[in-house]
Amino acid sequence: MLSWIYPPKCVSCSTILPPTNNAEIFFCEHCKPLFSPIEPPFCPRCGLPSTATCLSCLGKRKIFMERHRAAFIYDGVVQELIREMKFRSRKRAAYGLGHLLAVVCASWGIDGDYIVPVPLHPSKLRKRGYNQAAVLATPIAKQLKITHAPHMLKRIRKTPPQSGLTPSAREQNLVNAFAFNAKKYNVENKKIFLVDDIFTTGSTMNACAQMLINHGASRVEAISLSIVVKNE
Repeated sequence: MLSWIYPPKCVSCSTILPPTNNAEIFFCEHCKPLFSPIEPPFCPRCGLPSTATCLSCLGKRKIFMERHRAAFIYDGVVQELIREMKFRSRKRAAYGLGHLLAVVCASWGIDGDYIVPVPLHPSKLRKRGYNQAAVLATPIAKQLKITHAPHMLKRIRKTPPQSGLTPSAREQNLVNAFAFNAKKYNVENKKIFLVDDIFTTGSTMNACAQMLINHGASRVEAISLSIVVKNE
């Protein structure tokens, strides 16, 4: 009934959507084609569009993630909506993007024991009102029937923003930034998928993966809504 009185709008262009009982429709027919998933070839380690393992991955010494895949390139409408959900608290944009990501993940045929969003520091969580990675992870867990564990990892140290830092500075910035919730979870011999919104160098996800491996996880893979492609 509410959808008739207050009709939902397209998350991207704000066009009023047709009346429906399906609360999981977030985009109009015009905007749906704007989201084009990344197709092969891509780096088998980080998912960056490439014909082989990219130079960035070849140069890394310690990678705790088995692999990473992103659904979209960080540009255009994807970039705009990510900025909206992170800096303007548009939670519905996060829901819409999460459902798009879940559909793409289902096409990959992935399976595991836990879906774990990259955590925010409590101060940033209070400011934003929600963890966008946890919102993105919710429909993935539902679609794939994998346990969602939004409190498995905690961000215990407030760090400066990663943007603008060199790859080595990003890694140093995250030393001792995360903790594992051993009171609630046992990940011995478990396969875990980390989820985040943007993949740039992978430093944040790698730090989270290291924490999970150190507590017994047998395999950690990572999923991002988008990946940054740098123009050389």
